[in-house]
Amino acid sequence: MNKYVALFKNNFPRIKNFSLYLSASIVTGVINVIFNPFLAANLSSMDYSIIGYYTSFGSLFTPILNFSLISFYVRKYFKIPEERRQLTLDTIITVLIIWGVISSILILVLFFAYCNIAKVELPFFPFAVLVVFRLFFNNFLLLYQVECRMRREAKRYFKITISASLITILLSIILVILFKFGAIGRLSAMLISSICIGSFAIKKIHSNFKIEKSILKEAISFGWPVSCSYMIQYFLFGVDLALLEPLNDITNMGLYAIALSIVGHLSVFYIALSQTFEPDTYQAVAQFNYKKIFKIIFLISSILASIILVFVIFAKPVISILTYNRYTEAYHFAQILSVGVLTSYLMVAIEGIINAFGFTKVGLLNKIISSAIAVTAYFYLIKTQGFFGAAWGRVLAPFTVFLISAASLFLLRNKINIMKYEERKN
Repeated sequence: MNKYVALFKNNFPRIKNFSLYLSASIVTGVINVIFNPFLAANLSSMDYSIIGYYTSFGSLFTPILNFSLISFYVRKYFKIPEERRQLTLDTIITVLIIWGVISSILILVLFFAYCNIAKVELPFFPFAVLVVFRLFFNNFLLLYQVECRMRREAKRYFKITISASLITILLSIILVILFKFGAIGRLSAMLISSICIGSFAIKKIHSNFKIEKSILKEAISFGWPVSCSYMIQYFLFGVDLALLEPLNDITNMGLYAIALSIVGHLSVFYIALSQTFEPDTYQAVAQFNYKKIFKIIFLISSILASIILVFVIFAKPVISILTYNRYTEAYHFAQILSVGVLTSYLMVAIEGIINAFGFTKVGLLNKIISSAIAVTAYFYLIKTQGFFGAAWGRVLAPFTVFLISAASLFLLRNKINIMKYEERKN
């Protein structure tokens, strides 16, 4: 008995942090779930199609806007002293502001050209503008959340996460339900919330707004392959909507977007678990503790698989409730897409390990190969099975990345052992 009491006491800080991370995710999810029927009652299939289509480009645009500077900060956090860490943070937030503004404008110009060339039927203005600038401001929230997790300040993380969700919901109630602004109202609510929370995050970080050239050089060297890798990720998680849009099936497009949105709530569980163990994972990588790394992955995967199984069984009544009985048929897509949450976690986990070891170019090569396979599969699956094919593509694409990344990690084991030897020698 004393043994278990001691075990609990030793792990109490981790249990407490997990509870807060999970609570943040669950509370956010519950808020969105409660709000979803009201949202569904005030948004048309066209509104869902527009929101789903333009937000799907987030995986393509976000790596351009932040250049993986946040990932660089996470990797360096436990390897540099406090003074250097603050200087790194100052450099990152300054570059995020300057480069973010420039790249936002460039993205919008190029995106507009693409939509004209591709003859996209959905209207460009103001929807694309709202989405891009929301992604820009959201980077500062992401950086603040990372800072909280690395410092194991789960309470601060909880407060900022819940605040962001509540502000978005409140603004959505005003703009979508009261003023009936549809897709414009929903996207505007998300942008205004990101501006408020992002500005708050910048203030709380206490940056001196300066750039250290040596840090910037190192960050660029690390960031360009990671950013390219994340951009390529669009072909895993965003290209399906781009390929489905020419079908001109607004009804099924709306149902598919709704299913994606609802299934997204399942990710709160693996996000909470991942965030809880994130410092432990990066410490394990720094210590070359392979057993601990894969124990964490197995634990999270097992819990997530159980949750997904329950959702698949009860998907129809759940979606019926969440969509005010208007879009119940979306459950067919949701059942398939939910499995993709598990394969996506496996992909993110194995990629994080590869990047943490510093093999960013290997990670990029893995993504290129996997994306080529994924796009080919998407074309075939959508051509033969339409929207159901796209849903299965969302499951298979990240699993392909996981398999290729796991194989490459196995092949890199000798290099990792050399790194381990040299680090211990020094």
